[in-house]
Amino acid sequence: MKNIVITILFLTTIVVGYIAATSKLRLSLEGLEGKSKTIVRGDLMLPINATGEIRPALRVEIKSEASGEVIEIARLAGDRVQAGDLLIRLDPADEQRSVSRAKLDLEVAQYRLEESKISLLQARNQIDSAYSRVAQLQASLEFSLFRKEKIEALPPEQRNDEEVMQRRTTYVGQLAQLQGAKAEHELAKLKVQQVQQTVHQAEATLATMQNNFAEAQERLSETDIHCLIDGIVADVRTQIGEVIQGGKSAFTGGTVLAVVISTDRLMVKAEVDESDIGQVLKIAPPWASPGHASHLRMPENLDEALAQAGQLPIITVESFRDQEFHGVIERIYPEPRNISNVVTYLVDVVITSENRRLLLPGMRADVRFTAEKRTDVVLCPNEAIREGPHGQLGVYIPKRNTPAQQRDTEFVVCKLGLDNGSNTEIIDGLTVGMTVYTKLPSKTDKDKDDS
Repeated sequence: MKNIVITILFLTTIVVGYIAATSKLRLSLEGLEGKSKTIVRGDLMLPINATGEIRPALRVEIKSEASGEVIEIARLAGDRVQAGDLLIRLDPADEQRSVSRAKLDLEVAQYRLEESKISLLQARNQIDSAYSRVAQLQASLEFSLFRKEKIEALPPEQRNDEEVMQRRTTYVGQLAQLQGAKAEHELAKLKVQQVQQTVHQAEATLATMQNNFAEAQERLSETDIHCLIDGIVADVRTQIGEVIQGGKSAFTGGTVLAVVISTDRLMVKAEVDESDIGQVLKIAPPWASPGHASHLRMPENLDEALAQAGQLPIITVESFRDQEFHGVIERIYPEPRNISNVVTYLVDVVITSENRRLLLPGMRADVRFTAEKRTDVVLCPNEAIREGPHGQLGVYIPKRNTPAQQRDTEFVVCKLGLDNGSNTEIIDGLTVGMTVYTKLPSKTDKDKDDS
């Protein structure tokens, strides 16, 4: 048994030593020979990366104009709903009493309006009566004046002083009656104006009571609280037995009872750095740029939006790392956000891909915009690009027409194009299939030191 253990330990030592020696040899050879890659042809994209939060394009807070105790919750958070579905029911007793009070107030207002109209009719009749009396007294006064002037015109010997005095007295008395009748006529006209004001006030009161009654009936109907849109119940913020204040009685506009979101249209509100927003503006569709014409709007139909948008941002989330989601830029906000001296601009990206139903509001998302793209170009890894002996940019390649074991190199000047951080477009200087050094052989380093 002891010999077996010794044998196993011996063999283990040999294996470990072999592995270590092989690794050192490989590292040594790699250091001598350097590292290289082959020039290939492919597509190159210059991405702009941004982060944001997935949000529903439509989010509705459900409130009620009615007040009362919650007696039923018909839908819970996570339930799918359609417009018109019952969400929450309140006890209608309080609102029913409000309807009864409003109805009584309405009946009283109708009675007072009718009463004021009757008073107006009576006042107008008084005007007619007063006017008739004025006309009658006017005629009598003219006759009295005629008789008085006639007797006063007789010679003294033909006049009877008593009769003259009587006619003068009759004239003065009728003149006073006429003046009194005219005053009554003016008072009757003022009375009509006053009663007309009363009628107007009664009409206004009736209109107010009618409005109050209609609102009371509406609040009674709103004790059954229905969904306003198709979507998913995101949150229910009440419970059975809770007494809520309606929008008409609360300064805050009422209590939020539930939140419903539309999942048919999700978006990412991405934060784009100020250094990149110019490139995003270049690829944005016409309806997204700040200052666009008011008639330009992103089509409601997502297929139409896709057809008109052109470049489509790519969206990824941590929850589904193996999937990509596509979107359309809907809006670029012109006002920047400055947080700790970091300036960003908000960009709304509507998610259009079919797999968008996997996403949930609130998820953090990475958005990649393609600012520039090159198709079928010569690509060189960035780690191979160096500064040459005379300051030009290019690459080192194995020296042509020399044995490989000598590890000689030569520098090739390159004309560079687009750079995405990993690879660079080679416009001139290299061809597909050429080998370039990403790490120079050690001999080259020694030769450079010697020189």
